[in-house]
Amino acid sequence: MPMEPSVRWEEASPFPVLPEDQIQVWQAVLPQTEEEAGPFLPLLSPDEAERASRFLVSRPRAAFAGARGTLRLLLSRYLEIPPQELRFCYSAQGKPFLEDNALCFNLSHSQGLALYAFSRRGPLGIDVEHLRPKVASAQIARRFFAPQEVAALDLIEPDRHTEAFFTCWTRKEAYLKARGEGLSLGLDSFAVSLGEPAALVHSDQGTDECRRWRLCALHPQPGYVGALCAPAGDWGLRCFMSPSYR
Repeated sequence: MPMEPSVRWEEASPFPVLPEDQIQVWQAVLPQTEEEAGPFLPLLSPDEAERASRFLVSRPRAAFAGARGTLRLLLSRYLEIPPQELRFCYSAQGKPFLEDNALCFNLSHSQGLALYAFSRRGPLGIDVEHLRPKVASAQIARRFFAPQEVAALDLIEPDRHTEAFFTCWTRKEAYLKARGEGLSLGLDSFAVSLGEPAALVHSDQGTDECRRWRLCALHPQPGYVGALCAPAGDWGLRCFMSPSYR
């Protein structure tokens, strides 16, 4: 299989256009303080504001407000609708979507950085993780990864182990989110590649399931890895740095 082309993160216009044959990914640095989160709060729906208030620590509360506020701003530019007027529905697994609208989206955030994916063609899954060596243990891998993935991880040099662990983690998360089933699909029932190209390499549902999906590796910032999953096809990928909305 060919190597995935290196993803280039572009500076974007605040008025994006999303072609039918393209998936667009945005990255955004999230607010860390109540003051920085202030401009995002008026954009939130009452239920989002209530969810934000549940965080007892200010930094995750600010990050949540920024993540959801930025999502609304990006959607408003694609759809030409004021961000406050967007109404989200939620799947049984809590995945947000827009009722009666063909624009698909997904988001993920970790340690102050958010990724957003948008498409007009079908379901999406995206995940980003900050590299945390203390989490990337062999014990956790054996608990959450498929046997093929654990075996591949055991062959990785120690200095690359953390990145390989989270590469596997984000690809699995992106696939689960694209399918929309969450953890109801057994984590050991499928396996992803740890290297390049990113791919679903095994599924208990058969080879057709592997051919059904396309995975892309994302490297948004030093110290982070990410992954995108969407139905296989001839779509192109463009990645953007989110303009400052603060």
